[in-house]
Amino acid sequence: EIYSFGRKLGQGSFGVVIEVKHKGTGKKWAIKKVNRKKAGSSAMKLLEREVNILKRVNHEHIIHLEEVYETPKRMYLVMELCEDGELKNILHSKGHFTENETRHIIQSLASAIAYLHKKDIVHRDLKLENILVKSSDIDEANEMKLNIKVTDFGLAVQKAGGSVFQSICGTPMYMAPEVISAHDYSQQCDVWSIGVIMYMLLCGEPPFTASLEEKLFELIRKGDLCFKNAVWETVSEAAKQVLRLLLRVDPAHRITANELLDNQWIT
Repeated sequence: EIYSFGRKLGQGSFGVVIEVKHKGTGKKWAIKKVNRKKAGSSAMKLLEREVNILKRVNHEHIIHLEEVYETPKRMYLVMELCEDGELKNILHSKGHFTENETRHIIQSLASAIAYLHKKDIVHRDLKLENILVKSSDIDEANEMKLNIKVTDFGLAVQKAGGSVFQSICGTPMYMAPEVISAHDYSQQCDVWSIGVIMYMLLCGEPPFTASLEEKLFELIRKGDLCFKNAVWETVSEAAKQVLRLLLRVDPAHRITANELLDNQWIT
């Protein structure tokens, strides 16, 4: 018994997340306890994928995996504890964040995503629920500064490195232009998600909503942004321009996570 178990932090379909305390150091952690049988092989595959990615990353705004214990029936992931829970819940209780509060969050998020992309890792499931808050401070201007951590790498993929030529190509005569130019926009889906998150942080509502999924997809494919809500009157033109860059429908013309970090609105 290395840990003493405390309160339950969350409940998934095949496991629980529990707050624990390391008896030796007194440090608190979150343990994700997964029942292999209940999870089934496909979910276990996702979990193994997550573990493999988390073992390879080290960034101040990505959840830290301390260790993994495996038994025939269960798997235990000891992870960094984020006392303040999901960003989604904080947004819900606040209604929306100020532009400065949002800037701070988006800068941290962009930095984490740029780091992943540099390592050829695409998260693919960025959303408010997958951003945990480690701690929050209130600054002089009475604004919240949240220390966020990106989590839930079950759907993340690591793209194979190496030349596109070796992996895809046949005879150049038959090759499509995007293959020749070897542009890979697969990472850009994360950038779009950052845009959706930023929009929601600023006004409390998602940029595209429809009751029917088909209608929603249509709106997303159009990509028309609406800044009609009164909240937007307090948001700078620079921030709106960043949203337009993040939510460009064509991934080739969408800003990258690295470019976002250099954008004047952030710096």
